[in-house]
Amino acid sequence: MSDTVLEHLLVRSYLHELSAACVTLPAAQARELREQITAHLDEALPPDATDAEVRAELTRLGRPRSLAAEVAGPGWQPIARRLRNWLGHVRWWVWAALAILVAALGTWAGFLDSMNSAAPLHVSGTGWLYPVDQQRAIDTTAAGANQTTVPVRSGQRQGITLAVWNNSDWTQEILGTDPLWYYAEFTDVQVDVESGPHLNQVGEPYNSARFLSPGVIPPHSYRFVRVTWTSNICLVGNGTETWFGDIPLQVRVGVITRTEDVRLAGENFALAGPSSGRCS
Repeated sequence: MSDTVLEHLLVRSYLHELSAACVTLPAAQARELREQITAHLDEALPPDATDAEVRAELTRLGRPRSLAAEVAGPGWQPIARRLRNWLGHVRWWVWAALAILVAALGTWAGFLDSMNSAAPLHVSGTGWLYPVDQQRAIDTTAAGANQTTVPVRSGQRQGITLAVWNNSDWTQEILGTDPLWYYAEFTDVQVDVESGPHLNQVGEPYNSARFLSPGVIPPHSYRFVRVTWTSNICLVGNGTETWFGDIPLQVRVGVITRTEDVRLAGENFALAGPSSGRCS
């Protein structure tokens, strides 16, 4: 059995409703009214009061909203005053939690803006990946544009190597190419990023380096990146070719994934016919 009637379910519900009705009163007035009603109920009812006795006493007191309106007095309170009174009931820890939440949201928004505005990847050097293509490459310059051309090896793997710079303050993870990049001409496109043990070297150490897909490039660093594919295009005659001068890479910066259209250091890569090998 409870030592006070204030623990009775009907009394607790009534006092809760009274607190809700007092939110538009000044905090001091609301506190005084609640204390008066609480003291009255504690004196008027014994700890073992029945539900009927409690209900009868609460009926004599009147509805909580009527009590709050009586204390507020006649007339309509301006919205600004009612809002000020309501804010006066908010606990200090609620303000502290709101301040922390606002600060966290502001920090997160700043991070998102920094990710979105991070400098895109930049290519500073390029070349054909496979020795068979390196040996047969023909470099030409026309109208200020450079192009390197190799015979298309239809049905076989071909690819290029890139020296890629990350000039941003964020680690950028290369996930692959845009799915629509040369979707008809190239199949099984793979993008691998150098991860060691011999970083940023050429020759034999480079050939034994480890490459990962997806792979990361740390801030203000560069890595060798290999883009390979199976040439799925049929070029039926001499002088026919397909070429590209940029690669749309899918890149994750922090929690944001975006497509960066990476220019290939001002050089075009071309595959020239006629096709050798299997093609479709």
